Amino acid sequence: MMFDIMIGDMLEVVKRAGDKAIDKTKKRIAKELLSKKRVVFDNYTIVKIKKSLSEILDVSQNSFSLEIPPSYVKTDLSVSLFELAKEKKVDPKNLAEELAIKINETKNIFFENAQALGPYLNLNLKKQKAYELLLREIAKLKNKFGQSDINKNNVVVIDYSGPNIAKPFGVGHLRSTIIGQALVNIYESTGYCVVKDNHLGDWGTQFGKLIYAYNNWVDKKKFKENPIEELNILYVRFHEEVKKNPSIEDDARKIFQQLEVGDENLLKTWSKFEKISVSEFNKVYKKLGISFDTFLGESYFVGEAEKIIQDALDKKVAFEDPTTGAIAVELGGLPSFLLRKQDGSTLYITRDLATLKFRTETFNPQETLYVVGEEQSLHFRQMFTLAKALGYADGNTAKHIGFGLVSVDGEKMSTRKGTLVRLEELIDQSIAKAKEILMSKNKDLLSNEVEEISEIVGMGAVIYNDLRQSRQKNISFDWEKMLDFEGGSAVYLQYTVARINSILKKLNNPRTVLGNIVLEKESEFALAKKMMFFPMIILEARKNDSPHLVAVYLEELAQLFNHFYNEVSIIGTENEVLRLARIALIKSTAIVIKNGLTLLGVKIPEKI
Repeated sequence: MMFDIMIGDMLEVVKRAGDKAIDKTKKRIAKELLSKKRVVFDNYTIVKIKKSLSEILDVSQNSFSLEIPPSYVKTDLSVSLFELAKEKKVDPKNLAEELAIKINETKNIFFENAQALGPYLNLNLKKQKAYELLLREIAKLKNKFGQSDINKNNVVVIDYSGPNIAKPFGVGHLRSTIIGQALVNIYESTGYCVVKDNHLGDWGTQFGKLIYAYNNWVDKKKFKENPIEELNILYVRFHEEVKKNPSIEDDARKIFQQLEVGDENLLKTWSKFEKISVSEFNKVYKKLGISFDTFLGESYFVGEAEKIIQDALDKKVAFEDPTTGAIAVELGGLPSFLLRKQDGSTLYITRDLATLKFRTETFNPQETLYVVGEEQSLHFRQMFTLAKALGYADGNTAKHIGFGLVSVDGEKMSTRKGTLVRLEELIDQSIAKAKEILMSKNKDLLSNEVEEISEIVGMGAVIYNDLRQSRQKNISFDWEKMLDFEGGSAVYLQYTVARINSILKKLNNPRTVLGNIVLEKESEFALAKKMMFFPMIILEARKNDSPHLVAVYLEELAQLFNHFYNEVSIIGTENEVLRLARIALIKSTAIVIKNGLTLLGVKIPEKI
C-alpha cells in the first residue's frame, strides 16, 4: 500500500497489531451469533404473565406494560390504559371496566381477579403460583437470572474510555470507562454480541505540541523516573509558554504536519509515548477489571483520512476553500466544519468518519455507541450527519451516549491547566477510606480480610457513585455518601448481600426448596414481586442506555429486603414449609442484587 510506504514502519506495527485483534474479534462474534446457549426471554414468569394477559385481552404485548403500583394501591400489578385507549379510540376509564370484566370471567393460572380504577387496570395475582414459579427460575438460573436472548442476532460496537496517550489517566475518563463497561454488560445480558473498542486519542495536533515541548524542555532524569508525569508537566508548560511566545504554536503545527507525512524520527518519539501510555492505562484497567477487544486508536485510521476527504468532495458534500485550500462541510443546518486544515493536516472528525465506516464494514453492527462527554454533542451530530450523507453507517445506528462532568472538590479537571486528578489516586483514596470504615465497624475481621474487602468496597464506591444517577448529570465525590451503609451506595447493597450470607451461614447453608413455596406476609410478596421485574429492568436500561435504572432498582429491592428482614424472623420460623420458603426468598434476593451489581461492574465480598 502507498500509505504504508509513506507513513513508515512505526504505524505499520500499530496497524498489524490492530488487524490481529480485529480478526480475533470477528471470529468470536461469528461463534457467538451461532450459539444457542442463552436464557430464553419468553420463559420468565413476568413474560408469561404479560403474554397470558395479552391473550385474555386480545391485544399485542407491545401495546401495554405491567407496572408495580404505589404501596398505597392495594393490588399486585397495574396497567395504564392511556396508550391502548388512544389506539382503540375509546375512553380509558370505560376500557378499564370492560377489560376487568373480561379477566374476571376468564379462568387463568395467574390472575385472581381484576378491578378498574379510573384509566388503570389493577390485577391481583394468584400469588403462591406466580412466586413459586419465580423462585424456582431464580434458583435454576442463578447468575444468569435477568439475562435473555431477545437481541441474540444483533451486534453492537461500544466505543468507550478512549484516553489520550502521553497524559495521565484522569478522573475525567472515569465516566466513559465505567458507563461504557456497564453498557457492555447490559447489552451482553440481553443477547447482543458486543465489540469493546478503546479508541485511543493517539493522533492529532496535540502531539505536535507535546513533541515540541519534549524536544526543547524535557528533563531526561525525571522522564526516566516517571514518564507520564513528566509528559503531563511538559504539556502544561507548552500552553504556558504559548502565552509568552505565540509563534511556538506554529512550530508545533509544523511538527504534526511532518508527523502525518511519515517523519521517522518524529514517529519514533510518538511511538515511545504510546508504549509508555498503554502500559500505564492497562494498570488502571486491571484494577477496574476491564478488558477490550480492540485498541484501535486514531493512528490506525490515518491512512484512510484522505480517502474520506476525497469521497466527500466527489459526492459534493464537501468543498475546497479557494482562498485557504481547507476542505469544509456544510450540512443539515449544522455549523460548518473542516475535514482538512489549510496546512494540509487532518482533524479528529475526519479520522472518526473513517472509524465509523470501518466499523460498519468490518463488524456489521446494528448499533454503534460512542460513550463520550456531553460537551462533544455537536461533534457527533456533525459526524453522524456527514456519515449518513456518505453512506458510511447504512444499517448501523450510531448514537452518542453523552454524560456530564466530573468534579473533585467542585473543580473541573483540565490537562492544560494541570488540574488533572489521576483515577488511580482517587481509587487508592476510596480504598483507604473504606478500610478505615470497615475497621471501625467490624473489629472481628482479620488483617488480610480487611485488605481484600476494602479494595472491593472502595472500588465499588467509585463505580457505583457514577452509575447510581442519570449519566447526563454532573457527578462529584462525597466520601460520606459514597460509603454510607444506610443507603444510596454500593456498600449498602454489598452489606445487604453480606447480611443474607450471614443468615444462611447460621442456618448451615440450607438447600433451596423448589416446590411448596408458601408465603404469607405482605413484605414477602412485595420482595418477590420486585424480583420478578428484574429482566424487564435490564431491557429498559438497554433501551435507554441508562445503567442508573439498574442501580435505582437495586436500591429499591434492598429497601424491600430490609423491611422484610425487620418484620420477619427466618431462623425463628417454626413452620418448616414457611421457613424453607423464606430461605428460598432471601437466597433469591442475594442472587438478584449480585447479578445487578455485576452488570454495573461492582463486586461483592463474602462478608463486611
